[in-house]
Amino acid sequence: MSDPAEEATGNRHRYRVDERGGQRVVISGNAPNIALHIERGLTVDARGRKRYGSRTIFLDGVYEGAPFLDNEAMQYSLDHHAGCVRGFTLATCEQAVVMLLQGLPLSAGNWRVYINDPDLDSMLAAWVLFNHIELLKNEHALLKTAMPLIRLEGVIDAHGIDKLVLAAMPKNIVEHVKGMLDELMAEERRLKTAGDWMTCDWCAYACETFEAVDRLVFPDQTLNKLLELQELGRATLAHGRVALLLESSLGIYEIESRLKERLGENLGLIILETGTDRYTLRLVDHFLPKDLTALYKALNKADPNATNGVEPNRWGGSTDIGGAPRKTGTGLSQPEILEIVERVLGPREGFLARILKLFRRRQRQHALPPPS
Repeated sequence: MSDPAEEATGNRHRYRVDERGGQRVVISGNAPNIALHIERGLTVDARGRKRYGSRTIFLDGVYEGAPFLDNEAMQYSLDHHAGCVRGFTLATCEQAVVMLLQGLPLSAGNWRVYINDPDLDSMLAAWVLFNHIELLKNEHALLKTAMPLIRLEGVIDAHGIDKLVLAAMPKNIVEHVKGMLDELMAEERRLKTAGDWMTCDWCAYACETFEAVDRLVFPDQTLNKLLELQELGRATLAHGRVALLLESSLGIYEIESRLKERLGENLGLIILETGTDRYTLRLVDHFLPKDLTALYKALNKADPNATNGVEPNRWGGSTDIGGAPRKTGTGLSQPEILEIVERVLGPREGFLARILKLFRRRQRQHALPPPS
């Protein structure tokens, strides 16, 4: 029997497996700046975490020690195992919600999230982080829908199945939500029973689990709207704004309206893929230090397909809307486009910051893996 929700979304998917720095990661098409690394048996101690960059979150046992918030280094461990009184500490999925409500800036910059076993507590925590924008909108309307699921899993994971009274829910609600958790746990239990849990593709499993949670929490209309705007990448702009590179069948102005609903004033630039190697640029924040004229100049300088002559083939347009060379499309890759966007429209950096970025760029070009 076909799944009505699957039919409604046209077999499209919000979560996908990508490769970054030589490693397979899970990302969401609505928050591609968050990369979920699932590494079997990964553990990081206090000394080892210094090798990880800023905007790093360790989940549910990856960090060997008490849960911590290091705002200076922008590193966090959401956990309830070592170094804490487990009975007094929220499970990882509930800690993720608390961090969200306290204002963890997940929309700014690129984040890496690490787990070493995709159990349901870790999966729900990662799902919360991926869906931070949706869960905080409209006076937390969707978060209120998701909280019984998160709360009951948190109670079970932290205290056991015999302590469900701590969830503070009526019996009929507990039974209903417990049925939802059982549905989410079914595949994990099947794999463990068959002895395949430690050898299965955990990234693919995570994508399926996240989509199952989506179907339980998001109304079909909300899910369809999210599926219509799938992001391929992001760049950080000046004034804390963000540039989004995305694919969609919608027109550029409808896309702008939809994205403003999600991101508000954070939206600075839209880069819409309109065909093979073809893109439309739409400047949304007109108070950035530079407009599209400066961006066209930098793109044309780097693009091997950009030419002058009698019939020029170049990036161009007005100061707030334009696009790639019309005849051939661009010869730049998506990461190259985003890098140029960030260099031209991004925050101004000091000399040392530029040197560090150049060093990291060369590391990526040589496909050096990140610390593990």
